[in-house]
Order: sequence, then C-alpha cells, then structure tokens
Amino acid sequence: MNGIEIDPQRLLLEGMESGELPDLKSLALAREYALESAQGSPGENEIVRWWHSSEGFYYEFKQFPAAFYGWLGLVQGEYLTRRQAQELVWEALARADKEQADLTLFYTANLMQSDQDFFMAYTLGNTRIERGEPRYALPLFMRLQTPQHLLILLRSQNEYLAFKLPKGQPILQGLSA
Repeated sequence: MNGIEIDPQRLLLEGMESGELPDLKSLALAREYALESAQGSPGENEIVRWWHSSEGFYYEFKQFPAAFYGWLGLVQGEYLTRRQAQELVWEALARADKEQADLTLFYTANLMQSDQDFFMAYTLGNTRIERGEPRYALPLFMRLQTPQHLLILLRSQNEYLAFKLPKGQPILQGLSA
C-alpha cells in the first residue's frame, strides 16, 4: 500500500526537548492538501479532531493544531470494542517498554498538565525519553509508531476507532505551489 505522509511529530519532539518550537510553515500546503483529501467522516473528542475518507486520514489537536498528521492514500478504520481497545493499549505499552516503538497516550483533556494526563516514550538520537505516567486506562488518543506502521486509536464517547497506516513516503520539506 503506497501513500504519502505529512508528519511533523519528530520536529515537535525535538522542539519540546530543545525548548524551541519548530517552524512548520513549509508544511502548510501539504497539510491543507492532506486535510482536503481526508474530508469525509469527521470525528472529535475533547482534545483531537479527525477526518477520514477512502483517500486520506488527518488529525490535529484542538489546543495545539501544529500537532497534526496527514496520510494520503488508501485508508481503512476499524471500530473496536472496549476490550479490543484495551488490548491494543496494553500491547502498545509493552512495545514501548521494549523500546520497539514511539508511543503517545493522552488520557485526559488536560493534555500535559500533570503526569497522570499523558504518557510519551520516544527515542531521539540514541536517547530514550519517557514523560508522564503510563496507565492502563483507555486514552482519548493513542499514537504508536513502529518502523513499519503508525497505529492511531481515537476515543469518542464510548466508541473506539483505530487506524493502522503503513509508513509512507514522507514529506519533509513541504509542497511547493
């Protein structure tokens, strides 16, 4: 499955560690195109909004729209039961613990106000970084990134929607008009 991804996650993590927010202006056109391609079924919860269609997937954080992701290519989401969603979270925590994957979990609408609100595990360079407190509670948002794919779990009310997206051709410098 071929596709293109617009993912400033690495830049945002580097900025969080350095204390300087990255300049994402070069991704503006690619971001708009990804959002346009994903216009289809919308969804949202307290912290994130998303859109998906057969041609794309897009999410952004309501309080911090620079934290977004876009996928241009075939997309299929899957509704999960509470139990299936819980198993997915447990598996993600286990994979992050073994340093096989980068993981972001947001449990509450407070985002990062206390360690109970979130958990992040990622590697920058040769350094493994963990922030927040891992919990087995079902999150509002989960992002698990492995070398092969990106797994997104979104919770809205009592529904759980998961997207497993293969790693695509990244857009690093943005698109030119």
